[in-house]
Amino acid sequence: MAVRILAGRYELNERIGEGGMAVVFRSRDKLLDRNVAIKILRPEYTKDLMFIDSFRRESQLAASIVDPNIVNVYDVGKEGNIYYIVMELVEGEPLSEIIKREAPLDPRRAANITRQIASALSTAHKHQLIHRDVKPHNVLVTEGDVAKISDFGIAIKANPEDALSTEKKESVMGSIHYFSPEQARGAYVDERSDIYSLGIVLYEMLTGQVPFDGETAVEVALKHMNEPMTPPSRLNPDIPQDLEDIVMKATAKLQTARYATADDMITDINLIRYNRPSEYSQELAKEKGGNKEVKKTEPEETPEQKKARIRAEKKAAKRKKLLKKLAIFAGAVIAIIGIIIGLGKLLFPKENKSFKMPYLVGMNYTAALDYLKEFELFAEIDLQLVSPEPAGTILSQTPEADTQVKKGQTVKVNVSRGAHESAVPLLAGSTQATAEAMLKKAGYVLGEISGEHSESIPKGLVISQDPPAGEPLEPGTKVNITVSLGPSQGTLPVNTTTVPNLTQKTLDAAKTDIEKAGLVLGEVKEQSSSTVNEGRIISQSLSPGSQVDKGSEISLIVSTGRPPAREGTVDITLEYGKAKEDSFQVTVTLQDGTEGSSNVFVEQRTKASEPDKITLKGKSETAKVKVFYTYANGTIDTVYDYTVNFQTGAIQ
Repeated sequence: MAVRILAGRYELNERIGEGGMAVVFRSRDKLLDRNVAIKILRPEYTKDLMFIDSFRRESQLAASIVDPNIVNVYDVGKEGNIYYIVMELVEGEPLSEIIKREAPLDPRRAANITRQIASALSTAHKHQLIHRDVKPHNVLVTEGDVAKISDFGIAIKANPEDALSTEKKESVMGSIHYFSPEQARGAYVDERSDIYSLGIVLYEMLTGQVPFDGETAVEVALKHMNEPMTPPSRLNPDIPQDLEDIVMKATAKLQTARYATADDMITDINLIRYNRPSEYSQELAKEKGGNKEVKKTEPEETPEQKKARIRAEKKAAKRKKLLKKLAIFAGAVIAIIGIIIGLGKLLFPKENKSFKMPYLVGMNYTAALDYLKEFELFAEIDLQLVSPEPAGTILSQTPEADTQVKKGQTVKVNVSRGAHESAVPLLAGSTQATAEAMLKKAGYVLGEISGEHSESIPKGLVISQDPPAGEPLEPGTKVNITVSLGPSQGTLPVNTTTVPNLTQKTLDAAKTDIEKAGLVLGEVKEQSSSTVNEGRIISQSLSPGSQVDKGSEISLIVSTGRPPAREGTVDITLEYGKAKEDSFQVTVTLQDGTEGSSNVFVEQRTKASEPDKITLKGKSETAKVKVFYTYANGTIDTVYDYTVNFQTGAIQ
C-alpha cells in the first residue's frame, strides 16, 4: 500500500485513534526526522466555514502554548480539502481507560494526575485559552504517570448550548458528564468552568464513577445545575478529608465559590494531609467501634437462585420507575404548596425578629445597597482588594449568606478594586473625608463635589464617582464625587428614577434595564478593551444610583474586545561560522497566523558567507521562527529556534 505524504513532509503510517470530528495517524516528520501524531478533520466538517475558522484560530493559539503537561502542537495546515494539526506523539493511554480498568485510584496518584492537569490549565488560562472540554478522554498518561492534556484545537469548538439539544445529544454525551452548570445553561464560561470539569475528573478517579448520570443529556445537565453532589467519601471512605474538600470546592455550583485560578487549586493539592481521614470515614469507624467491617464470602448462586434474582431485579426496576413518576408528581404538588404559602406570607406578613442573610458575593456594591434596602439592611466596605473581577464586585461578606440577621444590621463586605494596584478606588458608601483620604493614598486628587438626594444611600456618603472605580489613570487625576443629601422630602416625584448599573452587562440586558428604569437609550459607541469582554458595556453616561428625570437619555460604550493586533517587524541576523559543513542550504520558517509554517528565506551559503540580516513581518505575540541548515548528505541541523513577539519586538 502506498504511503501518503502530507504537505510534502509528513508521512502517514497508521491510524491510531479516531473521534466524532477527526482521525489521528501515527506519522513521521521527514524534515525534522521525528515521530508525530497528525489529527485530520473528517470531510463533513471541512464544509463548515465557521467551524474551519474556529478550528484554525484555536489550534494556532494552542500551538503557541508550551507546557510539559500539554500535548504540543507543532503545526497547523491545509492541503487541498484536508485540514490537519501536527502534534507531539505521546506514548501512553487515555486517563479514561485507566479509570475504567483501575478505579478507584490511590488518592496520592489521583492528586498527582490532577496537579499536572491543573498546571496545564494554568498555562492555557494565562494565554487566554479556555479548554471547555476537560475530561479523562482528553488526558493522555504515560507509563511514568506523566499526564498531558490534549484537544485544545477541536474540542473547544463544542457549543455548550448543544448540551440541551435532542438532535445533537449523541455528540455531547461524552462531555455532558463533565460540563459545568454554566456550560449546561449556555451561559458565560471562564477559567473556573475548566476547574469544575477537572473537579469532576478527580471525583471519577477517586470513586470510579461520575457524580451525575442519567438516561438523557438533558437529565444530566439539569443535575449539574440543580442537584447537590454526593461527597466522594460516601462512595470511597478511604479518601482523605483534604482531598474531598478540594473536589467539593472545585465543583461548586457558583463560579465565585470555586477556585479562582488553577494555581490556587494546585496550592491546596500540595498541602493535602493524607493521614487525615474523611469525616464520613470517622463516622463509620465510630459506628463500627473502630473496627473495619469484615467482608463475607457469599456462596455461588444456583441457576434457580439466579432466575429468582433476575425476576426480583426487574420488579425493582419497575418499582423504581413508578417511584420516579410519583416523586415528580409530589415535587410539583410541593412546589404549588410552596407558592401558596409564599403568597400567604406576602398577603399576611408576620413580624419576624430575624431572617436569613441574602447572598451578595458577585453583585456590584451599588446594586447591593439597593437590594439590601428591601431587607432593611445596610452595607459597609471593609477592604478593597486587587482582583480580576470588575471594580465594585463583592468578593466576600460578613455575616455570610443564610446566617440569621436582624433588620437594621450592617453587613461588611470586601470588594474588588479592579485588576490594577493603581486603579481608582471605589468611593461609593464612604464619607467625603474617607473618599478624599483614599484618593490621596492612591495618588489621585478629589475634584468637584455635588449633592443629590438618595433613598438608599445615607446622608453624607458618596453615591457615585467620575471616573468610575477600577480605571488605571495617571497619578494626580481629579476624581469627582456625588454625595448623598439623604431622602428627599416626601416621596420622589413620579417623573424621577434611579439610574441602573449597566457596566459589564450585554447590550440587550442593558436595553431591558434602561426601559424598566424609564430612561431612553442614547448614542451607543464601540471601543476596544483589554479588560471588558466583547459585547459588554464598558461605561455609561449617567452615574449608577443617581436620581434623574424619567425620559433622560443615557449613552453607552460597548466593548469590541481586545484591540486588533498591528503588524510589526523584527530583524534577525544569521551568522554561518559555526556550521558543521562548509556548504549548506539555509531555510528560515515563520509560523504566524492560521496557515501553518511558511518559508521566508531559502538560500545557499558557506561558512565563509557574510552574515544575513532578515526582516520578519507579523502580528502574533508568540510567532515561531526556526532556522535550518540542510547539508549535502541530507542531514538537517536546527540552528535557531525563536519565539517572536511582533507587538513588542521581543525575541526569545
